[in-house]
Amino acid sequence: MVPLWLAWKKSASQKAYRGTATNLFAQEGRPIAYRVGVMIEVPRAAACANEIAHEVDFMSFGTNDLTQLTFGFSRDDATSTWTPTWSWEF
Repeated sequence: MVPLWLAWKKSASQKAYRGTATNLFAQEGRPIAYRVGVMIEVPRAAACANEIAHEVDFMSFGTNDLTQLTFGFSRDDATSTWTPTWSWEF
């Protein structure tokens, strides 16, 4: 799995990963079944996940990083400052 994938155009690199893996396994004489995936951790990648999905075998969404980058705060910041007040409003 490749971390911090940004956009679908980067998927050309996936072909290089696959080629390298295939060649390495052929050299070793030990074919191994594998899948190539990406970690969706930034809002831009989440916004174009439908395009990325056509190029990879699987995607994993890093919700903690997505939350931090979308809203601009960390989990520690949120729990110590505004979350206690905000949660009582509902």
